Amino acid sequence: MESAKIRFLERGELPEMPGWTKLLPSGWRISYPEKHRPFRLERNGEQLTGILQTQRETAMTANWRRGASALLEALEKEGVGIVIPPAEGEFPRERLPFAEGRRLATLFAFEGAAEALKRQGKNPAECTYLLAGGGKGIWKAALSSMGNEVNRLAIFTQEPETAEDIVRELYLERGLVAEVFSSPKNPVFSEADAILSCGMEQRSLEHILKKGCFWLDLAGNRPMLRRLMQLRPDVSAAEGFFFHAARDLGEKQLEGRFAEAEAFLYCSDFRQSWDFPLEEVERDVLLFELREMGYAVSGFSAFGKRVKIRRKP
Repeated sequence: MESAKIRFLERGELPEMPGWTKLLPSGWRISYPEKHRPFRLERNGEQLTGILQTQRETAMTANWRRGASALLEALEKEGVGIVIPPAEGEFPRERLPFAEGRRLATLFAFEGAAEALKRQGKNPAECTYLLAGGGKGIWKAALSSMGNEVNRLAIFTQEPETAEDIVRELYLERGLVAEVFSSPKNPVFSEADAILSCGMEQRSLEHILKKGCFWLDLAGNRPMLRRLMQLRPDVSAAEGFFFHAARDLGEKQLEGRFAEAEAFLYCSDFRQSWDFPLEEVERDVLLFELREMGYAVSGFSAFGKRVKIRRKP
């Protein structure tokens, strides 16, 4: 079993077609890939790549969706167990699991946040952490990696009663008193050093964030993430991590999607838990096994690219 990367045509890249198609009328040549050769497979070393022969902007039309499904079927026949999707753009979710990196990012959320704060020149033990939006499931999953450095924690939710069990557990198990609030005007929101966004799809909160804070999007709210990166360049915003990986790759690091695919292939418990929400599996066991395999946060990413953590001004 192996992983495969899938992508669309890049800007300026033309679909590959048989040489004889040059003799076709221009209209037929344009429609040929869509109808007869919607994808191609390439192998570069160990990495198998499936290429849907259209641009990202046109990939969701009915015909190209069928081509994407055919591509996934071909990869499955090649023995692929998990696919690494494009950093941007929608792809039909059929047949095979997709490594988006979000599962690993959630498991390592607090470890990554603490690393970001250290890179900013802050002491994580003196910082305020905020779980913003979402619900009990994603909160519990994110809290899996919370170490002893967290002394100030708050939860922002429109349904405060949903946080009662977690607040009680944190106090009984760690002696940590977590504050729960439902108004973005609460000063804690503008005081938080690290915000772990677990939802909040319809909110625009970039104007109230603390200068130089760290924002981690765990909910896949890319419009909010993109807006934040454009309007608040002082904020270090990310949606995932780079990892030191399980296999002997020397100094090489893997972006979250690729690291997640590696974990799926080489950690049986991680693979077997794939079809279940993180809150329903033994998260502590998964985290322990991944750390034993060498997984550790080594960088930060957004939209498939590395992002730099800005030091405290």
